[in-house]
Amino acid sequence: MPYFATYKNVPLAALLLCLSLPALAKHTPEVRCGVATGFPPYQFSIDGETTGFDADVARLIFQRLGKAFQFRQESWDLVFNELRFGDIEVIAGMEVNDLRTKFFDFTRPYYYRYDVIFILEDNQQIAKLEDLHNKFVSGDRHSYIETHWKELGTLYNFRIIATPSKEKSMALLKAGKIQAAIMPKAVGLYLARQMGIGVTILDNPDPGSPVAFAVKKGNSELLSQIESTLHALIEEGEVERLYQKWFPHSSNKG
Repeated sequence: MPYFATYKNVPLAALLLCLSLPALAKHTPEVRCGVATGFPPYQFSIDGETTGFDADVARLIFQRLGKAFQFRQESWDLVFNELRFGDIEVIAGMEVNDLRTKFFDFTRPYYYRYDVIFILEDNQQIAKLEDLHNKFVSGDRHSYIETHWKELGTLYNFRIIATPSKEKSMALLKAGKIQAAIMPKAVGLYLARQMGIGVTILDNPDPGSPVAFAVKKGNSELLSQIESTLHALIEEGEVERLYQKWFPHSSNKG
């Protein structure tokens, strides 16, 4: 019979396991949830704190699941690529489209976004879409509008530029360095209020893009957990409650 050192009749191996349990609990892997910067009121930060509608929904889901999690908040391109190639496991609030379903698996949508084209309210030179031809327009990568223009063969009628955030796009529009900015309607209106500028919508062709949680392709376990919890929160009215917090008197169907 093998010999074990004991402490008050407790086998040493068992004693060491008990001592190690708190340390193991502290190192329980956290779910790494990606969110973008500069995308208010959906995803942004205040004094370094991740906030916004999508962040609120994510917090509620992980709290309901009893899972430890951490937000990874970076520019949209970095977050997108970290989900695809890095160690981010889920992104909150990603628009679903055919291109992205090649790389990611999605939950059911929990609201819809509408991309529009903003111009300055006092811009007398731009009255219709054709007036933007050969003009600088900040883009919204993979958006309905850019995809639609590409399908129509008109995308290269515009001088599309990329910016690191929607805040930067609105700042460029305010400064007159671009003539239009493509972004979700709620984001543009929020930023315009924050920056104290008047904007108007030149074109609004988007029928609405579904927005969901995205996980790495094949991560069926995490997808199922988030999906079932999200479904329950929608049925209980909790997602609508959070939507009303950020978008009073609006519906998350548009």
